[in-house]
Amino acid sequence: MLKTQPWVKLSGIRTCTVLVILLLLSGCNVTKTVPDNDALFTGYSVSVNDEKDSSNRKAALETELTATVRPKPNASILGWRPKLGIYNAFYTEKEKGLKHFIMTKLGEPPVLLSEVDTGSISGVMSSRLHNRGYFNNHISSEVKSENKKASINWTAWVGEPYRLRNIKYMLDDSLQAQQAIEQTKAESLLKPGDPYDLSVMTQERVRIDANLKNKGYYYFSPDLMIYSVDTTVGNRQADVLLRIKRAASAQALKPYTLDDIYIFANYSLGDSLSTSDTLDFKGYHYIPNEDYVRARHLLDGVFLEKDSIYTRENHLLTIKRLSGLSAYKFVNIDYATDTVNTDKLDAFIYLTPSLKKSLRAEAQMVSKSNNFTGPGLTVSFRNRNTFRGSELLNVEFTGSFETLVGGTGTGTAPEGVEDNSSGNLTSYELGVQATLAIPRIVSPFNLRNLRTEFVPQTRIGLGFDFLSRVNFYQLNSYNASYGYSWRPKQTLTFDATPINLQYVRLSNTSEVFDTLLKENPYLQRSFESQFIIGSIYQLTYSTQMFEERTSQVFDKVTLDLSGNLVSAFQSLAGAHTPTEDDPRTLFGDPYAQYVLLDNDFRHYLNFGKESQLVARLATGVGYSYGNSTTLPYVKQFSIGGPNSIRAFRARSVGPGTYDVPDELAFSFFDQVGDIRLEANLEYRFPIFGFFKGAAFVDAGNIWLLRDTFDENGIVDKPGAKFEFNNALSELAVGTGLGLRIDVDFFVIRLDVGVPVRVPYLPKGERFVLNDFNGSFSGENSMVLNIAIGYPF
Repeated sequence: MLKTQPWVKLSGIRTCTVLVILLLLSGCNVTKTVPDNDALFTGYSVSVNDEKDSSNRKAALETELTATVRPKPNASILGWRPKLGIYNAFYTEKEKGLKHFIMTKLGEPPVLLSEVDTGSISGVMSSRLHNRGYFNNHISSEVKSENKKASINWTAWVGEPYRLRNIKYMLDDSLQAQQAIEQTKAESLLKPGDPYDLSVMTQERVRIDANLKNKGYYYFSPDLMIYSVDTTVGNRQADVLLRIKRAASAQALKPYTLDDIYIFANYSLGDSLSTSDTLDFKGYHYIPNEDYVRARHLLDGVFLEKDSIYTRENHLLTIKRLSGLSAYKFVNIDYATDTVNTDKLDAFIYLTPSLKKSLRAEAQMVSKSNNFTGPGLTVSFRNRNTFRGSELLNVEFTGSFETLVGGTGTGTAPEGVEDNSSGNLTSYELGVQATLAIPRIVSPFNLRNLRTEFVPQTRIGLGFDFLSRVNFYQLNSYNASYGYSWRPKQTLTFDATPINLQYVRLSNTSEVFDTLLKENPYLQRSFESQFIIGSIYQLTYSTQMFEERTSQVFDKVTLDLSGNLVSAFQSLAGAHTPTEDDPRTLFGDPYAQYVLLDNDFRHYLNFGKESQLVARLATGVGYSYGNSTTLPYVKQFSIGGPNSIRAFRARSVGPGTYDVPDELAFSFFDQVGDIRLEANLEYRFPIFGFFKGAAFVDAGNIWLLRDTFDENGIVDKPGAKFEFNNALSELAVGTGLGLRIDVDFFVIRLDVGVPVRVPYLPKGERFVLNDFNGSFSGENSMVLNIAIGYPF
């Protein structure tokens, strides 16, 4: 039976009525405000006739020409024009009032045919084709108008493009830049036989400039080079000559080395540039002193060296590394020709400090994946230069009071515990976490400075958390960690935490919860007080920073180890062999021993600027051994909820086909597992303004690696063990629609999930879509998820 809790009731008739109103509002009478003798510009098309063109660039050309059309028609979704519908519905000639506000802020006036200058647009298209080598092209446009609605079709006729025949570089042999440019000819973007393309020729100038900039030519620029193109050689061919302008100065055509390097370590706008108060450190002029950041820590981010060739690469690397220091908010580097040696440059590095200390209080509404929600308060203190080495100290105090929203089951609560539907299943949490981020690798070994634009970090953490689940238990958690984080390149991040210590202690348990633990040995072992002593290693690969890419990838692999080192030392010391009833202990409490591997893979396929198809595959497996027979509760996998399978409530699925008895369904404390398999597919699209929509399909489940047994030797959770041949048939599947209010700095998300397959039902009865009741209550009903941020 699908377990849901009555929460929100919305009849099917009311839902349909709302949808019909929205449809009428966005789609009816779209020409209401279109003036007479004009038409609504509803759409356009651009096609390229390339029958005589062998370059196979039709798709790229059509995309480029399509982008030249201005203005664009009113935004539409499946033929609806919601913003235009709002404009028409609230149209008023008044310049103030509620209707005017809605009309102008949420609506959009009609885009008229008279606003489209077809002649000008055709001229721009022709110019674009000319830049691609089609010197003899023709553009035509056709307007189709009916019932005050109009569309325009553009057609471009192209022939064979002009192609490059000879590419030459005419330079003065006496110039020092001659050899530098000649050495890079093999890397030229201009190839004989390629179509003439002005954008590629522009890129070639930029490539040469970048190469020279890394060889000391500080004053050189792409504008100093000019092309001469001869298209009279016949057979649609062109000879290209690239030369340096005669007006180029001698200063721009010679390389420079660095001389004096000045570092203004506490600079603010308006400061004098006097270098009289200077501390010389390892060949650098450090101004004024070390009262703010010590020079030895700052120089890890400076890659400019005295007597070295000036390179743009070292310039940018220095800016990016210094910008990554928490002690500074602005970094700038200027150069000037040395007054004595005119072949050298003096470098001036200006560092503007950030606000050193800050105190911040933030009230928030906490919404967790287990459906607990409520008010929270976070107070944080930051010191961005704790020990005069740009160390960032963050101390965060948190407190929250949470109530279960909507419930997670329909079981009957045991005596003494109020039912979920009463809304009194509450918890509160208090915690403090201190983190020190040191912008360098602190290690007993002498490691070389990493040549990367991202600042390597050493992270030290210490914290305590107190959780009270009213009427059940209290949980005290202590943690300490020591780790490193570094990014060898933009797409790759390594996080290594060789020391990860946690101590979890259960206390003040209620009789009801004690009964649950007694009847469920697996749950009891998961909740027992224990140490987690181990290491965590993460590798993250992401291309999401390349926003212009159609395809983006994110993949995070996590390896979590615990107990192995302690176990090895105790074995060497002759400790007894651990058993389920007599594990080894540390300071009187057992310690966890396990290995856990988790992978979160996502693929983002972008359609235009706002539409996106996202696929996600999350897999994980944890194996306990040696001193443990189960994973700690905080390390086990769960499934369901707003960031998982949204048609099922948090922790309400699995493990496997296990069906929670009604007398236990009030809590779902034990619906966790050792294996996780989850897949999500979501299509995101714009609606209008900051309103976004989504359609999604989710599937997944969790399983146990081993069967667990009660005190009578009976399998505690039938169907919970992972069986490879049955895994796919045991996946929970849900689908649904979502609405997101995306205002850049935060996202409010509402997702309505509909169950499709319920794994804990008998075989042959698991597909429940045909029994969908269209409401938010009862069996086979919808589930409303309210959350902050996107699910993945």
